[in-house]
Amino acid sequence: MIRAMIRSVIFLVLLCSVGGYLFYLKTGTWPIPSQLLTSSGSGDGRIDLRRLSDMPSLNSVKADEQPEKITKWQDEKGVWHFSNE
Repeated sequence: MIRAMIRSVIFLVLLCSVGGYLFYLKTGTWPIPSQLLTSSGSGDGRIDLRRLSDMPSLNSVKADEQPEKITKWQDEKGVWHFSNE
């Protein structure tokens, strides 16, 4: 039983490794971005999503203070038009 589990784990590791390498050969990029694997900031403005302290809180997003007014009118031919002007 334990041998079968060890063989299954080794098979899955090999399968993922070969699959990732074949993906690299076909596309020229690794399937997992290197920024996702590093925990240090790279200085390019990207946020490491694994750190919750870097994520903005949900209440930090503010809605527009005055929503844009949309007008609707019908021309002489009976066609309806919508505009924000």
